[in-house]
Amino acid sequence: MVPRDESEVSPVRMGFSVSKKKFRGAVQRNKLKRLMREAWRLNKFPVYATVPPSSQLHVFFIFTGNELLDFKAVENAVVKSAEKLATLHKV
Repeated sequence: MVPRDESEVSPVRMGFSVSKKKFRGAVQRNKLKRLMREAWRLNKFPVYATVPPSSQLHVFFIFTGNELLDFKAVENAVVKSAEKLATLHKV
């Protein structure tokens, strides 16, 4: 966690990455990043509740799989990560 600037509204800054080495096509990489962003958007609230108002959490998700996944599989992974983050940063 880092101190939050006055200009920052969100308690969490997110980043998403997919390996170009494993997914050569930009369409596949962008699809996985869109799926991760949507899963995070729907399941971010437990993490937001645990971040103190004066701090900001910086998180970066890196997709390390070798195959293209569907939304349900990506969402399960993001939910598990969000729950783990929420328990690590209880107020």
